[in-house]
Amino acid sequence: VNRSALVVGVANARSIAWVSACSLLHRNFDVVVTYQNERSRKTVENLVSRKNDEITSSALEDSADSRPSIHSLPCDVSTEENVHRLFSLDLPPLLRRPCLDALVHCVAYAPPDAMKDGTLLSTGREAFDTSHGTSAYSLISMARHGLPLLSAEGGVADRQPGDPSAGMAYSSIVALSYLGASRAVPNYNVMGPSKASLEAIVRGLALELGPDPHCVRVNAVSAGPINTMAARGIRGFTDMRNDAAERSMLQRNIEAQEVAEVVSFLAGEQSSGVTGQTIFVDGGYSSIAGPPRS
Repeated sequence: VNRSALVVGVANARSIAWVSACSLLHRNFDVVVTYQNERSRKTVENLVSRKNDEITSSALEDSADSRPSIHSLPCDVSTEENVHRLFSLDLPPLLRRPCLDALVHCVAYAPPDAMKDGTLLSTGREAFDTSHGTSAYSLISMARHGLPLLSAEGGVADRQPGDPSAGMAYSSIVALSYLGASRAVPNYNVMGPSKASLEAIVRGLALELGPDPHCVRVNAVSAGPINTMAARGIRGFTDMRNDAAERSMLQRNIEAQEVAEVVSFLAGEQSSGVTGQTIFVDGGYSSIAGPPRS
């Protein structure tokens, strides 16, 4: 039986969320992706339709029951009602089993005037609350509302008493982060504290949800600067990418596919012993100090 994953925050084909969804499909997960609003709906639905056609055409000899599939749903995580509706009403009918094996959180937002034109010092309370609410608190909200599907009672319902894997952290939550959570990054402004909050939430949830009866692992993936739609909101983003390419240990920029492969690894059983961690996929940039190499 295929495992299932929910990927939250797809905007377009360049989204790390979308590339992660495709990586999960490659690992034979059934995937449901969410988009924020009506403006994104047609783009995401077209992506999903083309991907399902591609899956069908490449696996004609496989039965429909064994082929992975992908669906899309709307969800604006800024309101508790939307998150509740997603997990209680919209998502369950799309799952082959009454459980969810992986939740991938790819949501981040700060008001444009707090990023393009502002500084951390000039950040107003409303912008601060909006950024933290969307980028960090939403992970708590999604974990809480998704727990009945993610917990051991759902995610491992098919395991029998005496199974040696009983008690193993089975389901997985993965959140996308960035180096600005732990380093001062020029122009990252209020998103730095928001990502720091997100990573602290990852550790706290990992502590609370790891033991029985939940058995849920929680990790973050800190990606190097990737040219996505969200990144365009950061002033001087091109300079950030150029610096990463010049100074990282690999001396190149990271591709979204490289991040997605780590996301899907953390979502799967192969990472059963990994939780409460932030895994850097940045070519070693986060481990460098001192002047550039001559």
